[in-house]
Amino acid sequence: MQSPVQSPMQTTVADVISFDGVGLHSGRFVRVAIHPAPANTGILFRRIDVTESRQTIAARPDNVRQARLCTRIVNDDGVGLETVEHIMAAFAGLGVDNAIVDIDGGEAPILDGSSRPVVEAINRAGVRQLGNRRRILVVTAPVSVEHCGGWAKLEPCDRLEIDAEIDFDDTAIGRQRFHYRHGAGSFERELAAARTFCLMRDVAAMQNAGLALGGSLNNAVVVENGSVLNEGGLRMEREFVRHKILDCLGDLYLLGMTMRGRMTASRPGHAMCAKLIDALWNSPACFQIIEDGAAAEHSDGYALPEVAAAAAV
Repeated sequence: MQSPVQSPMQTTVADVISFDGVGLHSGRFVRVAIHPAPANTGILFRRIDVTESRQTIAARPDNVRQARLCTRIVNDDGVGLETVEHIMAAFAGLGVDNAIVDIDGGEAPILDGSSRPVVEAINRAGVRQLGNRRRILVVTAPVSVEHCGGWAKLEPCDRLEIDAEIDFDDTAIGRQRFHYRHGAGSFERELAAARTFCLMRDVAAMQNAGLALGGSLNNAVVVENGSVLNEGGLRMEREFVRHKILDCLGDLYLLGMTMRGRMTASRPGHAMCAKLIDALWNSPACFQIIEDGAAAEHSDGYALPEVAAAAAV
């Protein structure tokens, strides 16, 4: 049976998926339910703790906002949702095109700090093929941005690849590079279990700024003076840069569809990814939308699907 990642057809989850946990930054307990959705819905989040007419936040480029240490999306009514990147990475990694995600708070739960719990939940429910062809955003010309001493570039490639490097002065992290090539099973093998991380010396400052209030050794790797403080250490070689690539994959899925192209980055982060998405989306000569291997429409003629009807599902 063909992997959903390789299928030319759109997909959705086969059954309702539920989980809960605390937000990394807010520290607040939230519940999540992921529902199957029809073709061309995309990924829709619904803040079920607000008025029904203001609930829906589509995971698409025009809703991406820069935020500190997480990814934030905001709808036209100003209703936002933070830390969606690990859920989005799981959808991208498993080839889920359409889903409606109900959440009763303003931040997605951090779970264990990785995408693995979401991946396991999706795999238990299954992924179902739909009758419409998958849309793919094909990068046709280079786009690049710089941010806070780092840089990122998108360029043409025959599949999705992310090649990233990080460099930290703490020797527990140091300089790491990893080149991810997206394919059947690659996300689960290479990225899904990689956890978010921080330096112990930064924790007090983050919490004084109202961030990382839900953080702990149960949901983040913490390093100090060349050592990993978590019992059991790291889950995999180069876990730190792998998690950065996981974040990039989730952020890129906010383009609203699978991307075909190579991202190369030095010191990537959410703010940089937001700038890169914005730069690409506002450079219509640099990408094309295709279906089933044939050009469907050039980027300057493409309109994102309306969300109102799908939000009522």
